[in-house]
Amino acid sequence: MNEQTLAQLANFLRDLGQALHVSGAPAHDLEATMNDIGQRLGARVEGFAVLTFLALTVVAGVHTRRVELLRLPPYDYNMARLIDLDALCRDISSVEALADYNARLATIMRQPPPWSGWRFVGMGFLLSASVALLLRGGWMEMLCGGLIGMFFVAGYLQFSRIPRLAPAVPVILCALAATAAQGLAHWLPQQVPFISAVAGIVLLLPGFMVTVAMSELATQNYLAGSGRLTGAFVLLFLMGAGLAIGTQISLAWMPPLPIVETATALPNWTIWIAIAGLGISLLAVLQAPLSSASVSVGACLLAWAVYSVVDARMGNVVGAFAGALAVASAGHLYEFVSKKPAALVQIPGLITLVPGSMGFRGVHALIHQDSSAGINLVTDMVMTGAVLAVGLLLADNILPLLFARKQAPKTGV
Repeated sequence: MNEQTLAQLANFLRDLGQALHVSGAPAHDLEATMNDIGQRLGARVEGFAVLTFLALTVVAGVHTRRVELLRLPPYDYNMARLIDLDALCRDISSVEALADYNARLATIMRQPPPWSGWRFVGMGFLLSASVALLLRGGWMEMLCGGLIGMFFVAGYLQFSRIPRLAPAVPVILCALAATAAQGLAHWLPQQVPFISAVAGIVLLLPGFMVTVAMSELATQNYLAGSGRLTGAFVLLFLMGAGLAIGTQISLAWMPPLPIVETATALPNWTIWIAIAGLGISLLAVLQAPLSSASVSVGACLLAWAVYSVVDARMGNVVGAFAGALAVASAGHLYEFVSKKPAALVQIPGLITLVPGSMGFRGVHALIHQDSSAGINLVTDMVMTGAVLAVGLLLADNILPLLFARKQAPKTGV
């Protein structure tokens, strides 16, 4: 490999690494992918990825070396793009075809997101209504939470066109959501406005971000993991501040409401409808293709079923671990059979179990100076995120070895 070819390879890997990052690939997966592709092409690739920075060292031979440094833009999940990127990564086998790989990569990155506009906004209603039921809300909380969630998603899409407002968007949208929840409580009484508000802002809750951060820390990607975990806590406090601001403004300008401690209880079977609805709505959140709807719903139902059975016998922590292990293992089985990324199963299933609302309630309690409850809830969020990461990592390290043995050719004497 001469210097010109090495430069072309390094530039391609830099662009591929950025594409994987902005599509939602965690740091340890991105680095492993770069290393694997380098080995297939006869080069040694050392990758170092954090949330805002990517460094690649590509070495061929003894003295031929190329270093690429890149500041990474903000990321978002785009499962449709990750499916195509995964297929591209599997097909890479020759440096002579780098031009073709570059053309495929450019085509993938030009594809519009599968969910946008009114279709995404409509999914916001389903997402928030499902979460309201999971938070033990009733029909009123589902309706109000769904309406708030729909307008929350619409506002998020509008604000995303103004990058300079990005740091203030969580505060603004959560303040508006809290105001809307209080206003709807006057028109539709006998509901818990807090449940409606939390369900309405669920799109931005960083519960899954905490789980990914724990996975990165467990794989010794300390900078990426600590940065992502810090970002999750900052986002939680920004959202909590917005909710507190909106609530206080509403209470100052609106007549007082009768206090409703608990929502109207719904039958236990409705929880499964909410889980299925969550699986469908996550297609828009994760920008996954509509063809994967059955996979997403199945993953959510599997995660919740395992969690419910184990939680009833061994408690919340073991239940979360068992659910994560089950859905992560199912993801690798799905990848082995279909040759599509395991993340199509793993991410929806893990999001069903993530403790985002728990952490948000903890931050809300801290803002209202209820330190004991706040610290307990935040601690529970971190613990649950940790056991989810453990279940995910166990499956990621054991299942591929088992499937590799099954695929290995048998040799006879």
